[in-house]
Amino acid sequence: MSQIKFSNVTREYHSGNMVIQALNEVSFEVTEGTFTVILGPSGSGKSTLLNLLGGMDRVTNGMISIGDKIVTRLNDSALTEYRRNDIGFVFQFYNIIPNLTAYENIEFVQ
Repeated sequence: MSQIKFSNVTREYHSGNMVIQALNEVSFEVTEGTFTVILGPSGSGKSTLLNLLGGMDRVTNGMISIGDKIVTRLNDSALTEYRRNDIGFVFQFYNIIPNLTAYENIEFVQ
């Protein structure tokens, strides 16, 4: 059975001399077929977690796997394939070109 696994995942951002820890050694597993909710206050790392899972950002430390695919080991080309074929996102803010139709916006990325 396929699963999502986060093992001691840390994500840090640097701003000058300051280090901001968005995630600090997060570990959990989600088994295929289960319903999972990511819940927390603003700034708790929910979006960071989803961006890491979706291959849109990279971990500072730790490992993320989905089934037998270790996302944290994928190079840039493999991450592009992963985002294209294995994962889907519905963005909170739409990144569309306003003067195109919805269909034309979908066609544009292909």
